[in-house]
Amino acid sequence: MEELSFLKQNSIAASDFFEKYTAGFLRHEDQEVADLLTLKREHSLRVAKLSGLVATNLMLEEEDILLAEVIGLLHDLGRFEQFEKHQSFNDQQAGDHAELGVALLKEQAFFTAFSEERQNLIAQAILNHNKESISLKEDKLVVTYSQILRDADKLDIWETCVNNLKRDGNFKYPSISLNLPATGLVNDKIIRSIQNQKQAKRKDMQSVNDFKLMLMSMIFDLNFRVSFQLLSEKQSIKQLYESMSKKDVVIDAYRELRLFIENKFVV
Repeated sequence: MEELSFLKQNSIAASDFFEKYTAGFLRHEDQEVADLLTLKREHSLRVAKLSGLVATNLMLEEEDILLAEVIGLLHDLGRFEQFEKHQSFNDQQAGDHAELGVALLKEQAFFTAFSEERQNLIAQAILNHNKESISLKEDKLVVTYSQILRDADKLDIWETCVNNLKRDGNFKYPSISLNLPATGLVNDKIIRSIQNQKQAKRKDMQSVNDFKLMLMSMIFDLNFRVSFQLLSEKQSIKQLYESMSKKDVVIDAYRELRLFIENKFVV
């Protein structure tokens, strides 16, 4: 009970820090920057809730669920400084936002109040969340929390992207699709990744279509049945597909993705 009480108090401190830290960025003089960072703030709040939902479904203890929510809330802290400085969410160009966020966390009193073990767990889960894949040879707890965060993050990325689609199939803010050109082209490397049931690599993206297919290919890295259930409820993959021109390669890729999702419900 004492440990749970501490976690509850420190989660409140983490939430207070998050609110105060992000508030300054939301007053940016450039309205589009402010709007995009508002999206990131809302994304973090939703990922916290989704992390708790996934952790609850896994029947974790209350303190573990609370910790998953804290990790979800803090996972994108580095995005705010990154985007304010570079007007880009491209980690290859603007620095690894997970590393930026962890460096910031290590300076905060609420973070250092955690045990060294919990500090490492939080930091490693955040550092793992934006990697193309993680090693299952890591500490079991690190892997579990990393997978919870990665699933929750993907679920809200899909929904955020769908909610910011325009009628012409492009995104409301070009920064969402990493300022990639809005051409009808599709990179064969992206298609091959989907055919091989692998998440497409960001470095292979050359167009908005590639970005959408990369997003859709992230289903191959979902870890838990509840995540597939939540994805199916939202129909995010279908909506991304419907925003694309129906080339044969796109139709075939979507068929592969849909079958993969459907097979996750076969007992």
